[in-house]
Amino acid sequence: MYEIIIIVSLAIIFAILISKWGKTKEEIRPSFSDWDTEKNEKSLSDINYLEEGEKYFKAQNYLEAEKYYIKATAKDPDNPIIYGRLGVIYTKNDNIKDAKEAFLMAVKLDPKNGFYQNNLGSILLNIGKCKEALIYLENATRIDPDKPKRWMNLAICFEKTGQLQKAQEAIKMAIKFEPKNEKYQKILENIRKFEKIR
Repeated sequence: MYEIIIIVSLAIIFAILISKWGKTKEEIRPSFSDWDTEKNEKSLSDINYLEEGEKYFKAQNYLEAEKYYIKATAKDPDNPIIYGRLGVIYTKNDNIKDAKEAFLMAVKLDPKNGFYQNNLGSILLNIGKCKEALIYLENATRIDPDKPKRWMNLAICFEKTGQLQKAQEAIKMAIKFEPKNEKYQKILENIRKFEKIR
């Protein structure tokens, strides 16, 4: 009788161990949601930060776009598009120092891009570095001679450096492309008035 009790007790203990062992195996095995998490973690490392930044940039969510562009610089430090976008974001946020640095890097990586040249020149013009700005603004008009705003920026820069004849020629180029633009006409009038005063 004593042996039967021991055998039954061992059977019960064995059954308990088997049931616990089955639960332990289930707990160790990942659930479908764990697999999804693992998949999501993997995809985070494969994210195209530039593409994500572009989505937010186009939606004008510049704060989020900036985060992705900064991450993109770590993965692709020689991509001028990233620095160009950061330059635009910093300009819109009145962060002129970082905008200047971003556009400098964009110009360094893609010197034949008139957009980068023009924006760097405009920033330099706005902070009073007119002679330095002139280099980039002239480059911008050489690269994209059919963009009237670039001619306008160049005209303003020439005016600020006292080169009034060149300022008139530049603004006339802007007017050539947009003859009905009142802003360009007004700039031309101001240059002519200033020339008469001198």
